[in-house]
Amino acid sequence: MKRIILTIINFVSIILIICSIGVLTFGAAEGSALEYVRQPDYVKSASYESKTNEMMTDVFDYVQLTDIFEKDGKLDLGLIIAQADIQGQNVSYSLDYLIQYARSMGYYFDSWNRLRNDGSRTISKEEDELNHQIIVQYRAYLPNYKQTSPTDGQMSLGTLAEEALTYLARYYAVKNEFDKSATNFFFNVRYTTKGKEVVFTNDPDRKEEDIRSLPSFVYVDSNSLQVSTSFNNIPQNLIPLLQARNPFQSDSSQYYYSVGIDTDFPNDDILKNNAEVYNSRRISSISGLLMLSLSSIVAILSLVYLALKTGQSEDSSDKKIHLYKIDYCPTEIIISAFFIWGFVAEMVAPQFIESVENVIGFLDNWDFWASALSFLLKYMLFVPMLFSLIRNYKADRLWKSSLLKKICDLFGHYIFSAEKTTSKLFSYLLFVLPNLLAFAMIVFLFVRFYKMASLNALMLALAILLIILSIDFYAWHIATGLSHAVDEQVKSERLKADLITNVSHDLKTPLTSIISYVDLLKREEIDNPRVQEYIKVLDQKSTRLKTLTEDLVEASKASSGNVKIDFADINYNEIVEQALGEFEDKTHAAKLEVILNYPDHPVMISADGRHLWRVIENLLNNCCKYALRESRVYVDITEDEDSGTATCTIKNISSRPLNISPEELTERFVRGDVSRTTEGSGLGLSIAKSLTKLMNGELVISIDGDLYKASVVLKKAVKEVNDTKD
Repeated sequence: MKRIILTIINFVSIILIICSIGVLTFGAAEGSALEYVRQPDYVKSASYESKTNEMMTDVFDYVQLTDIFEKDGKLDLGLIIAQADIQGQNVSYSLDYLIQYARSMGYYFDSWNRLRNDGSRTISKEEDELNHQIIVQYRAYLPNYKQTSPTDGQMSLGTLAEEALTYLARYYAVKNEFDKSATNFFFNVRYTTKGKEVVFTNDPDRKEEDIRSLPSFVYVDSNSLQVSTSFNNIPQNLIPLLQARNPFQSDSSQYYYSVGIDTDFPNDDILKNNAEVYNSRRISSISGLLMLSLSSIVAILSLVYLALKTGQSEDSSDKKIHLYKIDYCPTEIIISAFFIWGFVAEMVAPQFIESVENVIGFLDNWDFWASALSFLLKYMLFVPMLFSLIRNYKADRLWKSSLLKKICDLFGHYIFSAEKTTSKLFSYLLFVLPNLLAFAMIVFLFVRFYKMASLNALMLALAILLIILSIDFYAWHIATGLSHAVDEQVKSERLKADLITNVSHDLKTPLTSIISYVDLLKREEIDNPRVQEYIKVLDQKSTRLKTLTEDLVEASKASSGNVKIDFADINYNEIVEQALGEFEDKTHAAKLEVILNYPDHPVMISADGRHLWRVIENLLNNCCKYALRESRVYVDITEDEDSGTATCTIKNISSRPLNISPEELTERFVRGDVSRTTEGSGLGLSIAKSLTKLMNGELVISIDGDLYKASVVLKKAVKEVNDTKD
């Protein structure tokens, strides 16, 4: 319940954030909201100085335009405003004539003294351009205009009228702006030269000293060029404008510029209106900023709390992260959904606002409403998507549930499967390089399609994509099949080894009992020779069965790798000599002569002494069992510096024909003689081969006629190798 309430609070706070931004947008439309907060007094604000600076420069338009259009302080409609050459004749145009001509072309002034051209007309623009072409030689509102060529100043009479009325519209604007009965802005601009004086002012009854005594003022004259003002900033072009508007244009002329503003704003003008708007916007800005700050804090805190608690149970004892159905979507899908929805929101929001406008009418600040709706739509999806990602992170599923991980797993499965039939490097090259090349080609073709609108590039890119996906799927299918086959083979071998181990282990208990009871029977005084013979056979067979069982267990462990190997530096010469010493009685009984050859320095190898002893023991046992009586057995120890290995080779002549391959000799239950009546289990060479492999070595069996040769190849000890190189 608490989370539902916090979710509602979070959503409401987001709405309040949007509303507060709206308040700031509409309430501070002409300035920064912080400016309204920092400066409570409009007269000290940047907005006030900006407006008064604009009015200070408007004074010079007033000076220029009243000088042009007025006579004795009134608008002179009979003023000759322009002169033109029409077919060699000089024609003058009064202001009244140009106004009437402009009216015939549909021009008029609206209530704000702005020039419009959509009125009723008796002369069209095409007719004016065709029949009323003139060459203007003089324009009162451009006193510095000079004709530089015979065709300079060529235009239609309508164009001249429009140009003159544009200046007249500006005259009306500044006259209304500085009307003394409707303004709080007063100015006095005085030019003097040799006893002559021209004064421009919007309040003849107010003296210069009175203007400069107002709370806000600017004063400058040509004598000192020093500006006295209460403003922080004044127009940079104030002095150049004063000089440019000088009607005397004499080096001896002087000017005096005084501007003052009554900051009590007794009259209803633009400044008073701006002050009222400023105060209203200041209240709105403070309210908006306060609401924005509080709602942002609430939104952030509630969002953080919900993020921390999402996925957790209301029961504090339940530590499990609970997921929703959406959480089982791949991570990339969740992220992509948000970006796609953001794109959709950007398209839907403006369309929705336009639909609302069709119902309720025009909306001020259209961009704000579209942006606010777009943000709200994005946020409504962003929060669930964010919480889903957080829950997956808490459940340690953010990476595990991603498509990228699945692709990596698929790629890893392909490499793992492929490397069972070929090298890992080749598997990477076979898979990675073609796919990277295909990806680069597809990107290039799509860029070409985007820039050049090439349909061929698009079709080729799709074809390459289809081909590479087909090849990847086929290669993956083959690699997977091979992997399954190898896994099944390994599993089968493991099951066989486990079966042998389990059966051998189960045979040990009754076999131990049989051997014990046979031993007890041997100790009894039995006179019957036949019974004694039976007991002897039982003793031999039970002992052989025990040996076979132990060999089975050891062969199973060795082939499955379930044997602990303790590597140590061993003197190959010594361990072989010790083994031959142990077998001296057996070789003597078999009438074999052992000839040992080894280097006169220690041959150090890295191996497990116990398992190496078993390997040599099995090989010598084979010699004693199957070597030709009264023959010689050669035991040689050699070194190979290039490969860093040492080899013990045992050679002898077989007593029976070797009608079997060397590979078959190392298989389980195989002896040189296929008969099962002789001594031995047929596991000796298999055990020796497996143990040698576990010691990172190799058992090599070779047969040449009746010559049997077994070589145990092991790696030399590192120290020994280094010493040899030194």
